Amino acid sequence: MQMHRYFNQLGRIGAIIAVGSVSLIAQGTQTCTITGEVLESNGAGIAGVTVRLTSPNLQGARVLASDEKGRFIARLLPPGVYTIELTKTGYNAFKTTEKIGIDQNYQPRFTMAKTVGAVVEVVATNTAVDKTDVKTASNYSLDNVDQLPTTNRTMETVALLTPGVVSGVGGRVQIRGAMTSGNLYLVDGQNVADNAYGNRGVRMIDDAVEEMQVITGAISAEYGSVDGGVMNAVTRSGGNTFTGQWREELSNPQWNAVQPMQNRAAITNQLSEQKTFSLGGYILKDRLWFSGSYFRTSVNTSSSLGSGALGTIAGNSNYNYNREEIRRQLKLTWLINQNHTLVYAWQNSQNAENLRDYSAGELASLIPQTYKDSLYNVALRSVWSSNLTSDLRFGQKKQTYGAGPSVDGSQIANSPIYDDATGYYYNHGIFNANDGGDHRDNHTINAKVSLFWDAAGSHATDFGADYYEGIRRSRNEQTSTGYILEVDAFSYAARTGIPVAMWVYESGAGEAKTKTTGVYLNDKWTVNNKLAFQIGLRYDKYKAESDTGITTVSANGFSPRLGLKYDILGDAQWVLGASWARYNSAVAEGITTQVTRQGNPKEIDYYWTGDPNTALPVAPGSDIWNLAKYPQTAANVAWYGNPSLNVKLSNDLKAPHVDETQLSAAYSFKSDLFGTGAVKLTYVNKEWHDLLDYQQGNMGTVTDTAAAFTAYMKVWGNSSVAKRKYHDLELDAQAQKGTWSFAGNITWARTEGNYEGEGSSTPARGEGLQAWTTTNIASSHAAATLGQPRTVSFSPDITSPYGALTGNVPLRMRMTGSYYHDSAYGRTTWGLIYRFDSGAHYSLTRNITPGQIDVDLAYVGAGTNFTQYYGNQRGQFVAPASAFMDLSITQDWQLAKVKGTPVKAFVKMVITNVWNHQQILGWNTTMNKATGVAANSSSYNGSNLAVNSAWVPGSSFGKQTGSSNFGAARSFFLSAGVRF
Repeated sequence: MQMHRYFNQLGRIGAIIAVGSVSLIAQGTQTCTITGEVLESNGAGIAGVTVRLTSPNLQGARVLASDEKGRFIARLLPPGVYTIELTKTGYNAFKTTEKIGIDQNYQPRFTMAKTVGAVVEVVATNTAVDKTDVKTASNYSLDNVDQLPTTNRTMETVALLTPGVVSGVGGRVQIRGAMTSGNLYLVDGQNVADNAYGNRGVRMIDDAVEEMQVITGAISAEYGSVDGGVMNAVTRSGGNTFTGQWREELSNPQWNAVQPMQNRAAITNQLSEQKTFSLGGYILKDRLWFSGSYFRTSVNTSSSLGSGALGTIAGNSNYNYNREEIRRQLKLTWLINQNHTLVYAWQNSQNAENLRDYSAGELASLIPQTYKDSLYNVALRSVWSSNLTSDLRFGQKKQTYGAGPSVDGSQIANSPIYDDATGYYYNHGIFNANDGGDHRDNHTINAKVSLFWDAAGSHATDFGADYYEGIRRSRNEQTSTGYILEVDAFSYAARTGIPVAMWVYESGAGEAKTKTTGVYLNDKWTVNNKLAFQIGLRYDKYKAESDTGITTVSANGFSPRLGLKYDILGDAQWVLGASWARYNSAVAEGITTQVTRQGNPKEIDYYWTGDPNTALPVAPGSDIWNLAKYPQTAANVAWYGNPSLNVKLSNDLKAPHVDETQLSAAYSFKSDLFGTGAVKLTYVNKEWHDLLDYQQGNMGTVTDTAAAFTAYMKVWGNSSVAKRKYHDLELDAQAQKGTWSFAGNITWARTEGNYEGEGSSTPARGEGLQAWTTTNIASSHAAATLGQPRTVSFSPDITSPYGALTGNVPLRMRMTGSYYHDSAYGRTTWGLIYRFDSGAHYSLTRNITPGQIDVDLAYVGAGTNFTQYYGNQRGQFVAPASAFMDLSITQDWQLAKVKGTPVKAFVKMVITNVWNHQQILGWNTTMNKATGVAANSSSYNGSNLAVNSAWVPGSSFGKQTGSSNFGAARSFFLSAGVRF
């Protein structure tokens, strides 16, 4: 059940100091592979061919020899452009060049002849279409992305160019229907997922990243605790030549067009600057390389409150937002000897914001926030023989948040005020800047051994193990006073509200941990030139410890991964694929820490006992702040939550899992008309099982002796009624011809169910699909059963129906293109992005009190409001679609040459929404709260049933109430600098 009162409680706990964390483990693959064959014209293998591999990204040269079947393989290569040279006495020498990306396997087949002057025939696979790997992945060179009209080059911006990827809950990346916490973020092999939300937990320097891979399906057994996708980034490493860049990026809101309902006069003329300096090169040629970057930004911009905030009514919504941030990054690559390479990666950042909006209804509720993060990762890559390699890695990530207003916590009138009608906070902001902050850290160890062997074909087999330890330290004080006042119908102009309840908090110190251990086997079996199988099996064991050192949960699970590829003609032109995989989702720490005080302060809410219909002033000294009017007695409890008392994890908790079926067909082409490229069609079906949710009302009770209150147990376990499904059809194409490049994709998709499982500021919240829907009452307050025990029962469809979930985008298109031409003035590059998204699905909802559903629910501590869905349906309404065209122009020219290296200046302009399409994206959907009473109320007259009462639109329903209801106006961004 999605309960409005409980949702807001979680929102307060989760907004920055969230309710826990997500454990994701895997080192992933940060290298590439070349697997080749050298054959006679009759198809026989040529043994003893010397294969020499060189690349600007490779220290020294990798020299191999083909075996008796003419095969050779090079693993653990850094991604980059490779030159492959073949030589053998009596045969014509040959050289070719190919760009190979992260986790890609280039599979050329060379036919050599002894005849002098004969042409060496090459049949090579398109690296975007791997005929031996079933995974669905997209690789992006950040230098190529920089040619496009993107205002940044973050992992999220790049991922959103990929089929099957949308902006989900809270604007976070959602991949193929999974929750946004179901993704894995890797930077140089280090897990950098935020322990609370599962999104990226460290700030990166865009120009420091060399390449990124986005894996969306048929994920190998190497990756554990992921049911969405993998975003895998590799930073630059340096080289035998010095390279560098200084870049300054500028923006100013006054440069931009204005949206409807946006006041040009209220937009400040303030320049925001981002400065980046990068340098890479060598300390010892071919032995020790370095790459480092420094980033500093000062963002000054005009911002405004959410369109539903009451402050917008009085025009008190615009404010000057400032953010100061510094980031640093360093990477060292040491070739110990020809077979062993040591890589060290490090980065950190500090961030300070003057005014952060956490559901602020007025400017006084904005709060300052600080943030720090850091990571390091050490990797040892070893080639032990021609058929045995290993990759050992360990690292650490740290995050610290601090936020809250600067107010006198001893004065109760300095408490935040929450308004049920709008869902916004007034008076003061939430959180306490002096509670020690929220610490979200992890430690990881990963090991992988790869073996290449023959049996009924050839095998590339990976054996691996992963260890993850997530650590949370967070008192998470929701307010500096210890109280939040809940009101209804808050009036911004009159500064009044109808008191509902007082929320009382008590936090606790300590440290909670989650430990995950995984082992896996993954075999790529190439039967012949046409048929290949991928067989994988993974085992994960999860364990959580409370802040008192007690094991709170222990779960485990197997996840098989099966797939096949069939090359119809054996020339890698037409390739079919099929796979079935089971992914074990992480047992989210946001759930396992529910039984600890880390991120979960104790909260008891007490009803207002004065006149329930009279609005009172909220000024200091008003009776609304009189705690005597909120008696702290058992009979007056509106909501009760104590993680160390009435919250429990099921003893037989299992890891949730999703089953995925994927079918694909790919066609690679090389023609005079279209150039070189590939087209791929993919069908995907996913269904989740054993999702984690909580029950309350029929799971027993426990007594809080201090509060003299008997609370209903809240028990987390695997739900049999929670549903989440996804299916899509993806069309993906790319082509390059001369100076033109094109990539595009179309995704037709459906994400549906009754389980969101998370909110914008409430990670791992569950849904409560069986909370209070069946409640055992010891002593009824209903007239017909007064004083008797009874069982309350109502349909969960009222509060948690089935339908379209957040992130359901039935049709989504992304088209990108670039073109460059050279002239006497240097090189001019044009970039284009077309973005189309069908309209977002939304629900009509309203507040209904538990007592309006059943009288007895008003006395069980279930909260002050539930959320009721119109027509018992979810997502049945659709907002308008959106379409944007973005354009960029980059001009560079040579300034000088230093020791043969060109030094170039560049200027880039990005224009988003170049046609300034003023499109409506949504409108106000606020419905007034339910009226009437429960059927067993003494005042029920046969016609005033609250659940069936008329749905009355709010005063602004159907109207655009602010600029956020429209698409972003045409905006300009400028960058300039020097690179060499």
